[in-house]
Amino acid sequence: MLLCGAFRKSLLDNGLKQTTTASVLAATGLSKGAMYHHFRSKNEIVEAVYRAESHGAIRRAVAKVPESLSATTRLKLACTSWLKEMEQPEVAHIVLNIGPTALGLGRVIEIENELSLKLFEQILEQANAAGEISLPKPKLAVRLINAMIGEVALQKRDDRAAASEAIGPVIDAILESLAA
Repeated sequence: MLLCGAFRKSLLDNGLKQTTTASVLAATGLSKGAMYHHFRSKNEIVEAVYRAESHGAIRRAVAKVPESLSATTRLKLACTSWLKEMEQPEVAHIVLNIGPTALGLGRVIEIENELSLKLFEQILEQANAAGEISLPKPKLAVRLINAMIGEVALQKRDDRAAASEAIGPVIDAILESLAA
């Protein structure tokens, strides 16, 4: 969508405070009516940009992992791949800075949970079904792993690189500690 793309560009180029609906509408040639047909406010547009960026990153990360691998291996590789997505400055800026600032941490977590938690839970349910793990409550493991990955993404670049290398063993430890 033209409006979201223009908002994304303005957010990245000018920052959240300097990005206004008026400036973006002027740059796109769209009318207020066209904007209000899809969005009620600047905040809704920022949320749409955040959602597209966040969900795009997790989808790209999961798509890079071959389905032929075991479920637990896919989970570990998807986590590592997502962290690589966060190394892209534009993606990281929107997902880790602009979104939380504009939307608040609670809303960002809700949006993240819509996709990442569901994908991780599906993978762990597949691992349970395949006998790779035995977790009576995979949702707890999913939340712990998701929180860990988010925390790693927030680290300084050097710390993040070291933490990324330890993801596999940490995920294994979480799964083992929660096993029946």
